[in-house]
Amino acid sequence: MPSYPDVLVVRNNTQMNMGAFSLGAAGANPGRPVTAQVVVALPGSADSTTHLLRLGETFPIGADTWYFAGAHFENAGRWRVTVRRLAPGAAPPVVDESTAVTGWRPAQRQPFGPLDEGQLQALEQALGRPLPWAYRDWLSQTNGMQPVEPQWVPGAPFTLLPGRPLLGVHPEYPSFDLLTAEREWRVGKLPTDFVVIAVPMEGLLLLRLKEPRPGSVGFLPKDLLAGPGTADAIAWRERQVITTSMGWSFGDFLGRLTPLDAPGVA
Repeated sequence: MPSYPDVLVVRNNTQMNMGAFSLGAAGANPGRPVTAQVVVALPGSADSTTHLLRLGETFPIGADTWYFAGAHFENAGRWRVTVRRLAPGAAPPVVDESTAVTGWRPAQRQPFGPLDEGQLQALEQALGRPLPWAYRDWLSQTNGMQPVEPQWVPGAPFTLLPGRPLLGVHPEYPSFDLLTAEREWRVGKLPTDFVVIAVPMEGLLLLRLKEPRPGSVGFLPKDLLAGPGTADAIAWRERQVITTSMGWSFGDFLGRLTPLDAPGVA
């Protein structure tokens, strides 16, 4: 019998050297059906073989047969894949997706529609400052997004709802509009380093425009918004913006959003 284990857990975009072979996980998709992209390389060969697998599907490593047994997702960019070796002559088991896949799952959001370059430039002119390129590109494709279901970033104190979406350019519907949020929630409360990108019931979701992390997302609780608009009060509120667990970029933030009732997420 080979000396390596019968069960291997491979983290995203890493490679495990098992001596007789190396195994990598190049991709995993938490959508339904859940899939994983497993890469096998044998010693002495410059080539590798990539297998795109659904749960329970098998692939060869030398004379052995392995199967995709499960996955755990921390968020869209952090996950791990489990593979198991079959006993000689055994049939692959039926893998129950409801128990084999744990952790984060993607939240469903409906984009409002695209924005053209003229609309984006008009938005930046009205805001009085340019938007980070990644967020700007996302707006150009979506004009904001409406949650299909209640969703959050696990550990963060807010919930996005269908009536409290990620904002866009909607002057005809002020509660969905970036410029309305700018006037009502940013001016006199926070510095121009921030843009309000959503107004959940619990406070404000904020996009940081400048250092230390331009393009990152933060949250300011609602009970901190009251009070004067003095320079000292504005500076104090800025220091209270929560960034822990929110993601290092806007794309990372989107990749952390998950349904509020997702199994395995506390």
